[in-house]
Order: sequence, then structure tokens, then C-alpha cells
Amino acid sequence: MQQQSSPRRKRRFGKFLLVTFGVLAGLGVAAHLIWKYSGDGVPQLVVDEDGIKVYKIKKSGSSLYTIKATRVVDTSMDKAVSAMLDGSLENCADWNPNCYVSRVVEPWDAKTSSYLQLWTQKMGSMLKPREFLLRVNFSQDPQTRSATVQFKAEPDKLPPDDCCVRLSHMQSRWQFTPTPDGKVGVELLMDIDVGVPYFLFNAQAPNNVHWTFENLPRLFNQPRYDNAKVDWLLTSAAAP
Repeated sequence: MQQQSSPRRKRRFGKFLLVTFGVLAGLGVAAHLIWKYSGDGVPQLVVDEDGIKVYKIKKSGSSLYTIKATRVVDTSMDKAVSAMLDGSLENCADWNPNCYVSRVVEPWDAKTSSYLQLWTQKMGSMLKPREFLLRVNFSQDPQTRSATVQFKAEPDKLPPDDCCVRLSHMQSRWQFTPTPDGKVGVELLMDIDVGVPYFLFNAQAPNNVHWTFENLPRLFNQPRYDNAKVDWLLTSAAAP
């Protein structure tokens, strides 16, 4: 009897494992869908330190947070915008120590107020490097003097490269506004998918943006921008 019941017990245990796995998989899918379609799009403050505020925004239909950040930087509008116009590898590595390739694919076009940039960053030993092929577009409100720089992924502008994973989704906006005391108010709205699990991205993104905003004075006030002048840029604060 012992020999006859043993295979039966194994079959029952195997069925139990299959049912358990199926239930857990179903719960996982349900939890993912609940998370993805949750959210009201209202910014929630997660960091408020030394004049830097970082918010997370959960939108229905997206598993990833959109990140918003603000601060005032003691710099000039010319320097801040020049840092955004700089497609050099030196500038890319200043902003992102993992950046090891950066080049301008299409130079600045005055008619469209944009250029196309390709940059590549390492993602550690377990992941392929990420390629960012981005349309960088500039605009300015003549009334408020706020200058807007938008980064939008255009992954099909160049043939794919087997070395890397090219991002297909990035729509990030930087806004620079001159203040009456000669400084610059900075706001970032970052909507990006770098191809990592969303729970990892959501946990790290606010801290990464906070680190960047801590470094904005250094990034904007590099010696190479000491004599920066953007001819079309209105740099004084709007009249009250």
C-alpha cells in the first residue's frame, strides 16, 4: 500500500503546485493591472530639502511615475540654456557619469529651434547600455520669459545598433524662468521609460532627480559657459 500511495501523493502534490502557481500568477497580473490603472495624476511631494522639491505623479494607464522637480539656481538664463544646447561628451558625462557616447546627429536648426542628439549610457554589468536618440526643442514665452526645453525620443531616426537598447519613450520638459533677483527658477517634468522593471524605476527615480537638482549650480556654472550668450533668448524677468 505504501508503494501504491506514494505516486498518488506525488501527483496530488504536483497538482497542488500547479494550482498554487496559477493562483499566484493570476494575483500578480491582477495586482499589476490595479497598479497600472490607478492614480489621479496629482503630484505628491516626496523630497523637500534645501530649496529642492521632488514630486511623484501616478497617472492612470502608466506603471511608471512621472517625476516633477523644482528649485531656484544662482545662475543666468544664458548659462542654463547653453548647458541644454551643449551636445558634447564632456557635458553628457557631467550630467550623467555613466554617459560614454554623445554626438549631435542633426545640428541646431533655427527654423525649428531644435537639434537631434544621440547619447549612450552604461546600465551595469547585467543590462545592455541604453541609447537616447532625442529631439531637443526650444521655445520661450515672450510674456513670462519662461524658456522651455523638451526632450522627445525619436528612436527611428537612425538604424538600430546591436550594442544597445534604444529608448522608445521619453517626453521630458525643462522650464527656466528668470527671477527678479537675477536667478533662474528651474522646473523639470520627466516622463521616461529606460526599460527596467517599474518597481525599480519608481523606487530610484525621485532620488536620481534629487541628485541632479543638487548639482544644477555646478552644471550650469561650468567655466565653459562663462561667456555664454544665446542671441534669441530673452533673459530678464517679466515686468510685474
